[in-house]
Amino acid sequence: MEAQDGRDDVDILGIGGWELVVIIVVALLLVGPDRLPKMIAEGVKWVRVLRDQAANARRELAAVADLDPAITDELRRSVNDIAELHPKRIVSSFIDDATSSSPGAGRPGTTPTRPPASDPPSAPRDLAPPPPSFDADAT
Repeated sequence: MEAQDGRDDVDILGIGGWELVVIIVVALLLVGPDRLPKMIAEGVKWVRVLRDQAANARRELAAVADLDPAITDELRRSVNDIAELHPKRIVSSFIDDATSSSPGAGRPGTTPTRPPASDPPSAPRDLAPPPPSFDADAT
């Protein structure tokens, strides 16, 4: 990949070239030069196994579901639409809708049609539980 400043830069899984060098040096120091190639090969093997299992699971689900490709494309679009939703955009759209649909919205100097609610009344004293009795000898 080419970096923004014009020089070539390695970018594997969001890891830059220098970061990759640091990771390799730290792994070399921790594991040692004798075991590092074996551990890398083992890691590559695990990644392949996981990738194969994921592909098999996808194939099995597609075979079991036996869905029409048009339906799967529609489902994929729906999932992408849901994934693109952002809470701030949703809340701001609700606020915009509420302010645009309320009467007098957007006009300066207008007052609300309903006065603000007063404090809720407190519970009557006779319904409140009595304070616990105090026994000086018990302590």
